Amino acid sequence: MSILILFEIISCIINSKIYKVFILKEYNMTSPIESYKIFCFWTEENEMSVNRKKHLDNLINKSMCDVVIVTPTNLQNYILHDNPLHPAYKYLSAVHKADYLRTYFMNFHGGGYSDIKGTNSSWKECFDDLNNSDKWICGYQEIEGGVAYQPYVDKWRELLGNGAYICKKNTQLTNMWYNAMINLLDEKLSLLEQNPATHTRDSFGQYSKYPIQWNEMLGRIFHKYNYKFKDKSLNSLPMVDTYNYV
Repeated sequence: MSILILFEIISCIINSKIYKVFILKEYNMTSPIESYKIFCFWTEENEMSVNRKKHLDNLINKSMCDVVIVTPTNLQNYILHDNPLHPAYKYLSAVHKADYLRTYFMNFHGGGYSDIKGTNSSWKECFDDLNNSDKWICGYQEIEGGVAYQPYVDKWRELLGNGAYICKKNTQLTNMWYNAMINLLDEKLSLLEQNPATHTRDSFGQYSKYPIQWNEMLGRIFHKYNYKFKDKSLNSLPMVDTYNYV
C-alpha cells in the first residue's frame, strides 16, 4: 500500500469522526442511525397472503436496505430487559400488536419502519438525509383525510403518514409517543384482560367488547406528537403502496 493511499484512508477516518462529533454537538441530536435497517412486524402465526409477500419482496428489492421481519419467533431478541413488553400486549389484536411494536422499536432501537407494503424507490438517501440533519424523523407527507387526531385533521400537509418512517431513537418525539401509548394501555389493562381481541383486526365496536378503537393506540398519538415536533421532521421518504396488499 502506498503512503498516499494510507494517508487518504487515515484522513477519511479522522474527518468522519470529526464530522460526527461536530454534528452531534452542533445540533444536540441523538446518536446517528448506524445501519440501513427497516423493521416490519408480523405478529401472529398465520401465513402472509400471496399479495402481502409480493409487497414484502418489493420493499426488500426497492428500498435497498436490510429489511428485518419481526415475528413471535424472534421478537424477544429485540425486547430490552429494562423495558419489557407491557402486560396488555398479549391481549391486543394483531394490528394493535404491530402498532405497539413500531412505537417500541422507533423509541428504543430507531431505524426504519414500514408496513408490509411496497415502495417505489430506495430509502438509503433518506437515512443519510436524516443522519446528516438535526431532524428526528423522516417520513412521507400525510394525505388529506388521513389524520387520526381530530384537532389536527386540517393540518395534514404538516404531518407525516403512519405507514413508514425512519426515526432516531430516544428523542422527545419517540419518548412522548411511546409513553402516551403505555399510559393508554395502563388505563385499558383491566378491560383488555376481560375482553381480549378475538380477531386479527379487532377494534372497539367491531367483533367483540375489545376496548381499543382502531386508531386510538397509534394514529391519534403519533399525529399529536408529530405536530408538536413538526420542525423535527423530514418528508422525503417514498410513500408506501396502499393498494391491493392484503
